[in-house]
Amino acid sequence: MKISNTNIISERQYAIKESVNPVTTDSLIGKIPSSSSTYTLSETNKRPKLALTPEQQQLINKNRQKALDRIKLRQDAVNGSLRDARTSSQYEPAVPNVVDNNPSTTPKAPSTYIRPSIHKKDYIEYDFSTMQDTFGGFVSNKTLDKDGNPIEMTLQDWKNQQLEKKNMTMRYDEDDLPPTDLRNAPTCSECRSYDLDKKMKEIFDCLVCKSCKEKHPEKYSLLTKTECKEDYFLTESELADLGLFKRIVKENPHSGTFSRMQLFLRYQIEDYAFKKWGSSENLDNEWLRREEMRKNRRERKFNNKLKEMRKKLRAEELTRNLRSRRDKKHIHEWSAPQKKKSIDDQGMEVPENSYVKRCIGCGMEVEEILM
Repeated sequence: MKISNTNIISERQYAIKESVNPVTTDSLIGKIPSSSSTYTLSETNKRPKLALTPEQQQLINKNRQKALDRIKLRQDAVNGSLRDARTSSQYEPAVPNVVDNNPSTTPKAPSTYIRPSIHKKDYIEYDFSTMQDTFGGFVSNKTLDKDGNPIEMTLQDWKNQQLEKKNMTMRYDEDDLPPTDLRNAPTCSECRSYDLDKKMKEIFDCLVCKSCKEKHPEKYSLLTKTECKEDYFLTESELADLGLFKRIVKENPHSGTFSRMQLFLRYQIEDYAFKKWGSSENLDNEWLRREEMRKNRRERKFNNKLKEMRKKLRAEELTRNLRSRRDKKHIHEWSAPQKKKSIDDQGMEVPENSYVKRCIGCGMEVEEILM
């Protein structure tokens, strides 16, 4: 005996339709027929009416209860998300109203999504919750006594306070202090003064005071690396040797991307250059020789450029003449006929009645024999 499943299928479709359009549980219970009612086929159908078996009725009630539980759970989740969206200060995505095919009614696990931090400085200029009271430039509590009254200070007290601050911030060096043993103390090589220039002593090992350094610039002035190469003819390897020359290394004043500037002491450079070339006269002669060579190179370069320019001008003039000749029709202007020699340059005999005419414009020659 066959039993139609039409009523069971229609019951499931009804539960799914109600889950898509959620309604309250009470209204749904009123719409779904109770379990005590019997299901019959349509009157138009001529088949005999069949009652549901207890197993079919139990299956229908079980599916109906599951559908009601899922609808109620989803309705509670939607209502809860709306309440959280009203009360929460941050955005939380709403639960989508879709049919869940999962028969389990257990709630989902909490999301592990890490929310991005809020950059308050993009839209908050002054955050009063994080600001501290700095007294706005007015009198702070440090200038008040225990009772909150301003502390009175005399002029002498203020001077003593400033002197104490100065003494605390000052840092004494052994070279800044006056020498205790005057007999063994270093002195200036020019004036025998004890007031030495600290920079000249530390960097160049030169004992000279500041006044003597300014009085003798021909000896204690500083030279750049380029001046040492051009004036004293020292090589790159000699100037790079730290054992030969002391130097001051600074940033290049022309550009920060250039190589660092190196400054050398003049008398140290001169002493080494005189030893290298023998004497100051030999250094001067070498300078004159190199200047003469430099002058000759410049003259040669100028003459070569002048020759190239003349060649270009000559070529331009020739092309200009060719263009003018090509455009114009040349008419020969013949000179008077001249009798040729009896013997030409090649030693051949020439007839006596042979004459030569030459064009005055282009120089073309024509030989004629008069009969």
